[in-house]
Amino acid sequence: MRRPDFRKRAERREKILTVAAELFARRSFHEVLMDDVAFFANVSKGSLYNYFANKEELYISIILERMTSLLEQLKNRIDHKQTPLINLRRLIIHIYSFMCKYPHFFQIWYREKLRCDQTPYKEIRRTYTEIKQLLIRALERGMAEGILREHDARLVADLILGIIDAAVLRAEGRPLEEQRRERRLVYEFVLDALGTARAHELHALGKDEPGVEEEERVAVKK
Repeated sequence: MRRPDFRKRAERREKILTVAAELFARRSFHEVLMDDVAFFANVSKGSLYNYFANKEELYISIILERMTSLLEQLKNRIDHKQTPLINLRRLIIHIYSFMCKYPHFFQIWYREKLRCDQTPYKEIRRTYTEIKQLLIRALERGMAEGILREHDARLVADLILGIIDAAVLRAEGRPLEEQRRERRLVYEFVLDALGTARAHELHALGKDEPGVEEEERVAVKK
């Protein structure tokens, strides 16, 4: 009896998600047909239904699987031994870089953000809330240590995520070097708005940089 090739199956599933994300990003949900997804993914329609029961499941999977991947990557990059400024920079740069790496997913997510608290989007909302909580905790720690000025951390987290969204929208089609420059500018903008004198001193000394370059290489689109 032939054993299933799990690696090949995973690769085919990823291809389906990538192709479907591009179609859903360019068209409305109702305009995308499973026949189109099967054709552009180069799989039979029957095979497509072995991976996803219907179009809605496929659509939700694009958002949920990318969001889950982003959450896990962010968790792996948080280092509580480092200063909150380093973790804040890592979070901002990696979220920006991830969204630039998956532009079609970003377009779908940007469109769905306001309604993902509705059924069947509860799991997506939970994942997004966890991502936001990582940012909130970094902000709260920075405020507690006198590195960031006192503000409502939840409001500030929403504002930062909105700034990242706007920067990613600007990044579409831009060269990689420009994306790298702009993500640094996003971080520095947040630092200017929130940083205390101590934060600016640490930044001037490069104390918010260790480890950032390595994670940037992982996150940025090749």
